[in-house]
Amino acid sequence: MVYIRTDANEKIATGHVMRCLTIAEEIIQLGEMVHFFVSDEESAILIHDRKYQVTVLHTKWDKVDSEYEYGVLKAYAHKGDVLLVDSYSINTNYLSKMKKIFKVATFDDLFLEKKAADVIINYNIFCARFNYKERYKNETCKLLLGEKYVPLRAQFKSTIPCTKVRDVESPIVLLMCGGGDSQNMIYKSLKWIKETNAELFIKINWKVVIGAYYPYKKILEHIVEENHNIQLLVNVRNMAELMKNCDLCITAASTVLYECCAMQLPTLFGRLMFVVVAEDQEYDAEAFQKNGLMIYCGNFKDNPEYALDKVEKSLRILAFDKKTRQKMKNDMGKIVDGYGAKRIAEMLVGGKR
Repeated sequence: MVYIRTDANEKIATGHVMRCLTIAEEIIQLGEMVHFFVSDEESAILIHDRKYQVTVLHTKWDKVDSEYEYGVLKAYAHKGDVLLVDSYSINTNYLSKMKKIFKVATFDDLFLEKKAADVIINYNIFCARFNYKERYKNETCKLLLGEKYVPLRAQFKSTIPCTKVRDVESPIVLLMCGGGDSQNMIYKSLKWIKETNAELFIKINWKVVIGAYYPYKKILEHIVEENHNIQLLVNVRNMAELMKNCDLCITAASTVLYECCAMQLPTLFGRLMFVVVAEDQEYDAEAFQKNGLMIYCGNFKDNPEYALDKVEKSLRILAFDKKTRQKMKNDMGKIVDGYGAKRIAEMLVGGKR
């Protein structure tokens, strides 16, 4: 059995749960069972939707110490069971307690502290900046590091990307912000571009995607009703196919950036500091920008006007610069291969990397 401890809600969005669901699919393919633990009913919605077993612990997602103090998870453990932990709220003390009853695996996007785990995962493009081998030189844990472990959904492995820039007068631009959008980036971006560059706004066919925890749906629906060139899509299931048929993407720093790489979709992105820590978004910004893979537009929380202005200016150029977009496509296609989730699953259930 592989247990997974994670959460999703309006504040932390859906990223943690979504990447765990992706790994869960691969674990099932290997013949193992999967059982999720979450703090509350809100976190359980997406998991119920995928028909996985899920236990609601009735704890606070940002204060999880009670889960080991009262032995909530201990009752489920059997010898050899694995616990995959994906939460920024869980510290090494929690992991140490869990390691006594499970084989523990955890994501470590930030390299803030030494983790008490048997398997440590950091698939981010920036992970080479951290000296994992030195930190864990006296430990027996397995280190799953680098882009080969990016846990992309199966659809991104099976969908063939569009490798050539399309010759169109009205480019299709995908605008999205993961499962949440605490800074209302989607609405503000549409409004800003329409008000500052109406000609550009009208030329674009907008595909706007929102998720389960998007908090501004009513105000967004208003601008959609006013503009025939905006299509609103809710809880998109086949994201890979949608990306394949778009010319550009505007999004926030998250695993979505790796999905864009898989589909070779030229991307503008910004940071959204929507929770306790988001240093990983800062590192993403540096790495993707430095390598010329994408265009970083700034921090939507700290300096929204700068970020929105950068989005408009970059979009104005990139939307009709086929040469630059083609180079971005070529470079993005070298980042991920779609087998990251499978490699993680194999390690969790005792297979080979």
